[in-house]
Amino acid sequence: MNEEVRDDEATPEEQIQRLRAEVEEWKDLAHRRSAEIANIQRRTQQERQDLMVYASEHMITRMLPVLDDLHAAVDAASKSSESSALRTGVEMIYAKALKIFEAGPGEPFNVEFHEALMHTPSDQPEGHVVQNVQRGYLLHEKVIRHAKVITSAGLPHHTQTAEGEPS
Repeated sequence: MNEEVRDDEATPEEQIQRLRAEVEEWKDLAHRRSAEIANIQRRTQQERQDLMVYASEHMITRMLPVLDDLHAAVDAASKSSESSALRTGVEMIYAKALKIFEAGPGEPFNVEFHEALMHTPSDQPEGHVVQNVQRGYLLHEKVIRHAKVITSAGLPHHTQTAEGEPS
């Protein structure tokens, strides 16, 4: 109420000056907020780039022991002519790499991990994986590549005998 009285008592020039000062304050506030938003956007972009770099670094760090083992296997193979030891070493390295990437496909078909290429009759229950055509891999809980599989259509249909009973 005090301002209303003051506005009534102020000359039009004083009112204009006060309103111009208020407009300038709002402009200044808008410029500061705009600069804050631009800074937040820049920081967010930088954090996103850092996250991508560090996510790759984590994966590389997990793969380094596999690379070290492969290097040791190649070195050992060049010094030895025994192929069975090399084969065993490579199989161990392969198993270590699978633990990092492989999706653990279960017996039942799961659309989250599998891609069905074919549906074929088999002794397996319907909807179960009969054969892996291409391995699938997970990185943490994310599917990197779906396993390509052949699924069971259940038992083959038997032909009817002369009495009308299945053979």
